[in-house]
Parts: sequence; structure tokens; C-alpha cells
Amino acid sequence: MCFIRHLFINLYIKNNDEELSYIKIPCKFKDNKYIFDIDSDEYEIDVNEEIVFHKKNSESNLDLIFENNKMTTGTYYIKELNFYMDAKIKTIKYKKQDKIIEVEYKLWLQDEEIGDFKFKLEVKE
Repeated sequence: MCFIRHLFINLYIKNNDEELSYIKIPCKFKDNKYIFDIDSDEYEIDVNEEIVFHKKNSESNLDLIFENNKMTTGTYYIKELNFYMDAKIKTIKYKKQDKIIEVEYKLWLQDEEIGDFKFKLEVKE
């Protein structure tokens, strides 16, 4: 039997020039994953030893893996084109505490630097 906790989260996202904040987003916690929706985007953040970030919508899927001070590989899939791109992720800061997950990273798609990113998730019960 799988136990599902219903929580709320605050989410802060920064990508290059844009900063977004979402307050009190309904969230499920199941199998060590935070699962939530924002607008038409579905998110899953798996918080095992490394952090695995999944984002999908009607246009694309993005899968990123974060490990402290390491370069990792993920994928970006564009559905309309049926095209996969390699995503390279350099995790700069990685903080995982009981109710806070914070990651700063650099992202490359197909060896082209996309920029600096940050997300912070705070769990509210």
C-alpha cells in the first residue's frame, strides 16, 4: 500500500532574467516524490539521494538530475518534432533539508549554454 500525503508548497524559480514565485500550491507526496501542477505544467521532484526534476506539458518533457557539485545528463523532449536534446546540468548549490529543497545550476542543451537557474521548494503542511 502506498501512502500519499497532501501538502502545500511554495515554489520560487529563477531563470536568467525571470523570477517566478508560487505560493501555497497543492502538492502530493508519494514514493519520495513531490507531485504538483502549475498552470498546464505537471511537475515531479524526486528527492532520493540525488534530486530528479521532471516537468511535462502538452509541448515538451524536461528531465534533469542534480547531484551536488557534479555534471549530470538529462533530456529535453519536444513532442511536436519527436526530437530529444541532451541536457547537461552542472549543479552549483544543492541543499536538501527536511522541508526545503534548493538547487542552483547551469544548463546546456545540445552543448549550447542556456543559462543559470535556481529553484527553491518549501513544504508547508
